Amino acid sequence: MSGEDNKNLNLRWIGAFNRRDWPAEAASRTGDYVAHMQGAPGPLDSQGWAEFMSLFATAFPDGEIAVEASISEGDVVASRWTMTGTHNGDFLGVPPTGRPVTMKGIDFSRVVDGKIAEHWAQFDVIGVMQQIGAMPAPA
Repeated sequence: MSGEDNKNLNLRWIGAFNRRDWPAEAASRTGDYVAHMQGAPGPLDSQGWAEFMSLFATAFPDGEIAVEASISEGDVVASRWTMTGTHNGDFLGVPPTGRPVTMKGIDFSRVVDGKIAEHWAQFDVIGVMQQIGAMPAPA
């Protein structure tokens, strides 16, 4: 696949999340998909990723990711994104607050045969916890 193909695959994958189209989201990943998430005790397999996405979508049911920039080199595509939504479900043990949330993040995805095989994600969990009142903002 070309770099543009990889970027388009990544956009389709994120679009599937935004629509909560879980079959399309899963179809964008290989069967042996692995996710490396900050704070996770280890890599997540495809089932672990699906469970994470379900919990995240429950916490922020109107959450939508907007890709601000992406680049691709070889079999890797990287994106910088912003997710906006409302905290209307449990998030990391914090009950729903109804507060609006903006979260910034970056991710790298390795593509194999037109599907995402491996994914690394970093996002601002501390900022989200501050926005929902679970942590104090810096002075």
